[in-house]
Amino acid sequence: MEASITLKNVSKHFNKGYVLSNLTLGVEKGSIFAVTGRSGAGKSTLLRILSTMMTPDEGMLFINEKECPGNEAEVKRSIGYLPDHDIHDPWLTGWENLQKMARLLKVPEDEFEKRAKSLIADYQLEDVIHECPVMYSKGEKRILDIIQVLLSDPEILILDEPFQGLDYHATNVLNSYLISQSGKKTIVIASHEFSIIQTFANRWIVLHHGKIRFDGTLEKMASQVDVPFVGNILFKQPNAEFIESIKDIKGITEVRNRQNTVEVIADSFECFNQIIKQLDYDTVISLGCNTIRIDEFINQLLSDEGF
Repeated sequence: MEASITLKNVSKHFNKGYVLSNLTLGVEKGSIFAVTGRSGAGKSTLLRILSTMMTPDEGMLFINEKECPGNEAEVKRSIGYLPDHDIHDPWLTGWENLQKMARLLKVPEDEFEKRAKSLIADYQLEDVIHECPVMYSKGEKRILDIIQVLLSDPEILILDEPFQGLDYHATNVLNSYLISQSGKKTIVIASHEFSIIQTFANRWIVLHHGKIRFDGTLEKMASQVDVPFVGNILFKQPNAEFIESIKDIKGITEVRNRQNTVEVIADSFECFNQIIKQLDYDTVISLGCNTIRIDEFINQLLSDEGF
């Protein structure tokens, strides 16, 4: 398949040494690609490079087959980048921040009004949109930045820990949006939360000390990890049909049905992976897990490699 993003032998170093070392990978157009790893693994640096906000010291980056550096002005218009820090001006109102971003992105005024008001309503930011973000809660600041990134309806989304600070409602709105964009937009998400990767990613990598230690799918992970697993699926409404569809899957220890939430206890991640294949994502609000953790997988992965 055609790649939206391609890295060839990319490295980045600072005073203390290499943060990224000789990375080569491609991100397929329309896919949801996740980046995970421990703190300091290089996740945020990689996303800054993918967004063209940072230039690699060695190697090449291509966005839609256009080399960067060299085509940044053209490429930036197709990218929406949400870093792990605030991108708004705290002393402009929320609405003024959106107007400023729309001008930078050259969003037509009629399109801006329609899209901004729709996003503000979706994320329930109406009560504070004409106040300055210095008065916002942490979650409201994050929502304002998400809306800024989505204003131009970018073809490629680069999201660094997008769910940090969000409340239940905003989390569900962003969940639904990302699920709806699968196959339409190219989305790169950095996160240390396995439930986020499990919910969205078609493929993901584990970074460790700036190098890729795992590159694959949930099925590939399932072949390397065998631990008891508890998963939670929140449906838009009670879903007895789903419970019936999974009853014959081997390895399910228990299924607990609590109104709109189905909790499944399985003897391995591979079993739970078979369960989520039965899902109709149009009926799902979110997925979660509370047994397996990314850190457990990384520990096992590095142990197998002799680290």
